[in-house]
Amino acid sequence: MMNKVTEPLSVFSQIKDNCIVAISGFNLATTPEYLILELYRHYKEFGHPKNIFIVSDALPAAPNRALDFVAETIYKDSNQQFLRGILMPFLGFSPWLQKLVLDDRIEFYGWPIGITAYWFREVASGRPGLITKIGIDTFLDPRNEGGALNPTAKKMMSCKINIISIENQEYLLYQAPKPDYALVRATTADESGNMTMEDEGIRGTVLAIAQATKARPNQGTVFAHRKTSRKYQCKTISSI
Repeated sequence: MMNKVTEPLSVFSQIKDNCIVAISGFNLATTPEYLILELYRHYKEFGHPKNIFIVSDALPAAPNRALDFVAETIYKDSNQQFLRGILMPFLGFSPWLQKLVLDDRIEFYGWPIGITAYWFREVASGRPGLITKIGIDTFLDPRNEGGALNPTAKKMMSCKINIISIENQEYLLYQAPKPDYALVRATTADESGNMTMEDEGIRGTVLAIAQATKARPNQGTVFAHRKTSRKYQCKTISSI
């Protein structure tokens, strides 16, 4: 059986430019901070991967931790090419991501946390997106802002919300780029790619994020950091 434990350099050299990266985490709960920081360190050292787009069901950051730490470095670098945009429900605990968005340095799309969580589940099921009435006549409605919350996002519209009709009733179809890679955190993992989360305070939608990534036609890759060692766990969704 193939050993799926691998070293950081091997992991991040697989991640391509212009890709979509899904990251689990609610502040620091289930946040794979080590993976996030190592991914950025790899970019700083080798110049790749660049122009990544991050999708999360919550916010994998806290002040000066995880994605906020990366955002501070990016904000101070006028020539940064690491991050092109994000889709997240909120940025309340990340002052530096807020600065990037307010200064229009990256695309930002803000969907409700429940919408984003269910979007991952729909993608994991092979469907094109989430259909719901939630968001009609709000800032999410494409007749208003369509969830694009700064000028760059409104120009690029990488994440789209469309009005559709079903039996003469209006619904919104939420669509976003589907993840090529996922970064998640586990408590323990073995060489076959199995992982467990018994020491995590919450589990969130880690499973849905992994499944959505593996549901791509070319099967995306899920990288799980296990807290029991400083190695990385490359796992396939079939081994969960």
